Amino acid sequence: MDKAFLLMRRFCSSNVKAIFLERKWHEPAPLALHLQEKCSGAQPLLTIAIPTFNRSHYLRELLDALEPQLAQHADVEVLVSDNASADDTPTVTAEFQQRLGARLRVHRQPQNIGSDANFVFCFEAARGRYMWLCGDDDVLVPTEGDRPGALDQLMPHLRREPFDLVYATSYPFRDDWRAARMDDPLRRQFHVIASAAEFTRVVNIMFTFISGMVVNKERLLELQREDASIEPARNFIGSNLPQLSWTLPLLRQHRQSLVLWQRPVAGRQGNTGGYALGHVFGRQLQQVVARCLPNRPRLARMLFHSTLRRWLPSVLFDLRMTGADLLQGSTTLLRASYGSDVRFWLFAWPVLRLPLSLAKVALRLGAMVSKLLYIVEVPAFWRRQRRGSAALSALPPS
Repeated sequence: MDKAFLLMRRFCSSNVKAIFLERKWHEPAPLALHLQEKCSGAQPLLTIAIPTFNRSHYLRELLDALEPQLAQHADVEVLVSDNASADDTPTVTAEFQQRLGARLRVHRQPQNIGSDANFVFCFEAARGRYMWLCGDDDVLVPTEGDRPGALDQLMPHLRREPFDLVYATSYPFRDDWRAARMDDPLRRQFHVIASAAEFTRVVNIMFTFISGMVVNKERLLELQREDASIEPARNFIGSNLPQLSWTLPLLRQHRQSLVLWQRPVAGRQGNTGGYALGHVFGRQLQQVVARCLPNRPRLARMLFHSTLRRWLPSVLFDLRMTGADLLQGSTTLLRASYGSDVRFWLFAWPVLRLPLSLAKVALRLGAMVSKLLYIVEVPAFWRRQRRGSAALSALPPS
């Protein structure tokens, strides 16, 4: 879990860098529906959707890793939405269309529609029963020797039984995802979880990490038809967190979900852009969670409590180390958002205000306390069982 939290440091600097550059998304639904209507053949079980912009070299690395996996899984398609890239992304996608044929669909936006809108476009254009939105600079690792790859880990589960959500754990890398590849230290394989509360405790802030979540799109669309309070994804364009619009409603109506522990995702580190920590992960996160989890305050509290205890202090310390200018404005916004929660003062505030040497000590102590609390909250997940234990299934409804 600690390694997974490193990925979120990269996420909040790279994924929100277009916060002031979001543009109006013209004709989202017609475009997505047009793409679906053009496709023939059976519905794929899974769509891997890749929103991309000016990262052709990273996109090539991701598609290279997916190519051998697609050869083993005929019920998976790949969708790339190019957000009007100015580099050689069209050349890369054309090359892979030749190599992958109909397994790869490519759409090039006529103009840059903003990152949020491109995410939502991918969701709406995905044909699969399940949708896995993947960052263009991350890698869904292939099978190597006795290490199962992303699709070898995931697809047997999806073919066997339905899940609302799948959490794909991850590890960080900078240059070489193969050299950095790591296994689960507890040698766990997977857990099937019936409790929404337990799933929230395991995933927490990683709901916002796009490459880590697989969603049952078919189930979500059914719920939207039955419940008008579940907002469509396009309503969240401009929030910098549109991905929560298709994960949290499934958590709200949760049946069962899956955790893949063998780190099928490699998340690139150091690929940073502009920072908007206080805005996005303060009020913005609170507002989106409130909209997506109405009448589920317990689940919302779990998400925020873990964020304040574990993730936010690490991010704040990293920002202090890299430059105080990146924290300008964030401290005030975070205090306004979380100042009523004692966890903010116990775990985040010392990291923000103490001298760096003492802040580092406070960070380590906070991480130790947080890990102990996590072990107490979800003790069954520290064992090697593959399915949720009787203790998990016996938990009261969340």
